[in-house]
Formats: sequence, C-alpha cells, structure tokens
Amino acid sequence: MKKNSDRTLTAVVVAVVLLALIGFGIAVQNVDQIFPEIASATPKPQPISKTVALPSFLDGCLRHEENTLTITEMDGMVSLLQKYRCEVNELTEADKQLLAQGIPSINTQEVHFSMEIQIIPEASQLQHQLLQEMIEWQKLVEYVGCFYHCVRLSTTEINEANIMNYAEVLDEQAWQVDQIYRIDYEVFGTVGDRLFMFNIAEVLKPAQSTEEINVLDVTDPQVIAKIRPLVDLEVPQ
Repeated sequence: MKKNSDRTLTAVVVAVVLLALIGFGIAVQNVDQIFPEIASATPKPQPISKTVALPSFLDGCLRHEENTLTITEMDGMVSLLQKYRCEVNELTEADKQLLAQGIPSINTQEVHFSMEIQIIPEASQLQHQLLQEMIEWQKLVEYVGCFYHCVRLSTTEINEANIMNYAEVLDEQAWQVDQIYRIDYEVFGTVGDRLFMFNIAEVLKPAQSTEEINVLDVTDPQVIAKIRPLVDLEVPQ
C-alpha cells in the first residue's frame, strides 16, 4: 500500500510540475499581450527641458530677485513654468550684521509668485485640460480643508459636468483672454492656444513662527497689468 501511495504522490508532483512548465511556456509566449509595457523595447521619450532667466517685473524688490522660466517639451506639448521670488523688507542693523557673516536673517520677507502655461494647439484638448486642472485643484482644496478638522461622511464627485459650480468667473475683457476662472486662490484661464494657471496669494515668509499673507486683488487693473504680460511670454529658441 505504501508503495502505491508513494507512486501516486510522485505522479501528482510530476503532473503539477509539467502543468507549471506548460503554463510558464504559454505565459512567456504571450508576455507581450499580458505585460505590453515589458515587451515594448522602445524606451519612453524623455522631456526636453531648459531654464532661462527673465528680467525683473516686481516694483519694490530690494534684494535677491530671481525670475526664471523653465521650458519643457514632451509629446508635442510645450509647458512653461515661470517662478519668481524677491526679498522686499528693509533690514535692521542686526540683520545686516548677520548677513555680513554669511548667516541668513531671521526676519527676511520674500514674495513668491509662479505661473504655469501649457501651449495646446487643439481647441478641444485645451478645454479638456483646463477643466481637468480645475478639477484637480478643487479636489486638493477639499482635501486640505478637511484634512485636520472634519470627517467627510459623503462627498460629491467633482467632474467636468459640475466643476463650474465651484468656479468664480472673472472678467475676460479686463484680462483680455478667452476665459478666466478663480477657484479659491488659484486662477485658471485660456487665451489662444495657451492654458495658464497661477496662485493669487502673495506670501511674505519671514523665518519665524508666523506668516503674513497678502492676497492679490485679481480685479485690480494694476495687478492685471503686471501679471497679464506673463501669459504672452515667448518661448526662447
């Protein structure tokens, strides 16, 4: 009996091994269908990116002004990311002594501003991307707003059909654009083949426990006149 049992066990093991080998062979033959990303020998294209310096655009900058534009091109789409920072407050004598010794001032106040521009020639794709960016921002606003102090029992799914319920329409004529919206502190708009986005909070950041936040008035003609030309930045060749 024991010999028959051993033979049966051996036969089962051999059968399992054979089935596993057959299955492995089939999987290897069809790996391109099961895992197409593995079978593809063509490497994914890498974005082409470069950063250039831009001239000053903020009145009242006192020190360490930086204004840069990063151009990224991938899959036929060009993205521009403009970043600006500047120190704007008067330094005390103590601050100056610290800086003379190479030690950062604890009272330095900086203005930060950034704008992202995407150049999308296809009109329907441009509109779709605008709505997607607004959806993502509204989701972020709701997530951050509820992160520490509330529990959501239910939430409305944010999509292209209802995103405009969360957006404030700004004056297209004043901005000289095709459309422009505000959600919380973020502005979204399109003009021609360009989608632009920027944050309207001008944040002064002393290295202390408190921060002072001055919100830009995006209906102020002077603010518009300062920001609007950035939308038309030419792409350096």
